Amino acid sequence: MIVAYLGSGALLAGLVMGGFAALLSFWAGSRENPVMVQVGRRAFYASAAMILMAGVLLEVALLTHDFSLAYVTEHTDLSTPVALVAAAFYGGQEGSLLYWALVLGLLGSASLVASSRLGPRLAGYAAGVMASILSFLLVILVLVASPFDLLAITPPDGLGLNPVLRDGGMLIHPPVVLAGFASFAIPFSFAAAALLAGRSDAAWIAHTRRFALMAWALQSTGLVLGMWWAYHVLGWGGYWGWDPVENVALMPWLATTAYLHSSQIQERRGRLRAWNFGLVILAFLLVVFGTFIVRSGVVPSVHTFAISEIGPWFFGFLAVCLVFSIALLAFRGGKLGRPGKPAPAVSREGAFVLQNLLLIGVVAVVFWGTVLPLVSGMLGQERVVGASYYERAAGPLFVAILALMAAGPLLPWRHAGTPLLRALRWPAGAAAIVLAVLLGAGVRSLPALVAIPLAAAAATTCLVEYGRMGIKLRASRRGWSHAATVILRKRRRYGAYLAHLGMVVLVTGIAGSHFWQQEQTVALMPGEQVSVGGYTLTYTGSDERQLADHTELVGSMRLGNQTLEPARASYAGLGGQSLTHVAISSTPIADVYVVLAGTNDDGSASFQVFVNPLVSWIWAGGAIIIFGVILGNVGERRRVFEPAVGRVPSAVPV
Repeated sequence: MIVAYLGSGALLAGLVMGGFAALLSFWAGSRENPVMVQVGRRAFYASAAMILMAGVLLEVALLTHDFSLAYVTEHTDLSTPVALVAAAFYGGQEGSLLYWALVLGLLGSASLVASSRLGPRLAGYAAGVMASILSFLLVILVLVASPFDLLAITPPDGLGLNPVLRDGGMLIHPPVVLAGFASFAIPFSFAAAALLAGRSDAAWIAHTRRFALMAWALQSTGLVLGMWWAYHVLGWGGYWGWDPVENVALMPWLATTAYLHSSQIQERRGRLRAWNFGLVILAFLLVVFGTFIVRSGVVPSVHTFAISEIGPWFFGFLAVCLVFSIALLAFRGGKLGRPGKPAPAVSREGAFVLQNLLLIGVVAVVFWGTVLPLVSGMLGQERVVGASYYERAAGPLFVAILALMAAGPLLPWRHAGTPLLRALRWPAGAAAIVLAVLLGAGVRSLPALVAIPLAAAAATTCLVEYGRMGIKLRASRRGWSHAATVILRKRRRYGAYLAHLGMVVLVTGIAGSHFWQQEQTVALMPGEQVSVGGYTLTYTGSDERQLADHTELVGSMRLGNQTLEPARASYAGLGGQSLTHVAISSTPIADVYVVLAGTNDDGSASFQVFVNPLVSWIWAGGAIIIFGVILGNVGERRRVFEPAVGRVPSAVPV
């Protein structure tokens, strides 16, 4: 009870300080009062500290099995491993909201520390917007879905964690995705503050670039980890099913990808100001929309929480954010344009603009496929689209984006001329060679014949840029110290090329596993074999094992010198719920993926066997992307625009 009272009190105190921070920061920003802006920031820090205290208390309650709390009872039991007990912090509705508020409070505090350099008006408004978002989350945690609600009677044990969540993926995927969602609020807060302050310069972009990259990197990591988790847990042979919750995690990532590219144009050329504001706002609105989808259960998905009272609150918050954003852009949009000639179509700037349009086109396609069941259900006949819709509608857009990845980095910022044609010969030659190899190997799938050569062209472009850097450094003959200085000075550029290279590796893995996957369903007696995709597996028998909290039916398959043991786990303490444990033999060439469907009365066992080419390239590509982002931005110091401040002379004449 003490933990419950302390936790509830900490959340209430955080709400009071967050609301105070929002009101004071807006007032101080409008008055351009730097002292009160600083007080508002400190109130935000205090709110974040209270949320941190509540988070620590909830974690203590989980680890000590305090079943007097409803949240602990609903999401843990005495048999749950300690690591998963700790992970239950974000395993349910209330805990995940507290985790979101905690991440926003901590990262938001970090973003506000140096915001005073942007001027009191913009800094005050940014703190006000961020504190308003934090206060909304705290209102829900205090009034609607508190993780510190007490039970009337304390049970001896809890209900336990969902079997699907009893996996190592629970320790890495949900916290990363939720942290990414929370991080999108920081660029949004500074973009909204710049609009409120009437500032159209790139100061807010420079100040929040790292946080935008952090949100993008966290979401990238979360998406790849989610694919990996679905691949090795769900037992359906795939990693991406265009599920509504997968879609709502993808859309903010696409919008932020567009923003990270177009923001370079504003920093270099002062163009696309309105576009950058719109992209940052769109990414945050998509986060709120996605949260509404997940929390409300209005769209059927295997990932959504149960229908609760939280959904209408997020729908109202989405409506408020949408009206606020549209009004803000409409009021300030006329002042964001830049007079002068438009950028040349065939230039790097033009390529960025086209790429952004394609990315927003993908967002539109995915958004419509996600909301169609909701919209059609309101009209009386619910309709759901499948993977074929996304492949037909978004596939050509992704192919065009891949082509731009091959040509865009080679384009100059101004008009392209004859040197461009010479530069394009390398990616074009690589694409032609790969196309010839595929045709010679008997590949006749048009999507494969387009996507994979374009991926080779994009990879060649990155390698050409690295080769140019090496040639320049070798020609300078100024030693390793000079080379290191040049690389560090341009690490943002070459880190981006490395991220592009990782994206190419990831796309190649997706293409290979999608176009050349082989599958076979078989029933085998002990000693019998099955061959799939050139791999021969021998069934050696089955065994039933009793573990601490569940039983497993294990089927043994021999693959060369390896023994694969796919299994089906049954949790008697959770109402007999069952879970598939997939056996995977992974190499850089292909994965052999075996699912045990069950055993039969005649002593045979039924299996699904998949051969998935190049799946390991997906995980490797994701790792390269994140490494490229880190390499290109850690330690980077970019000058933030500082507005001129009028100074009072030390001696004033009488």
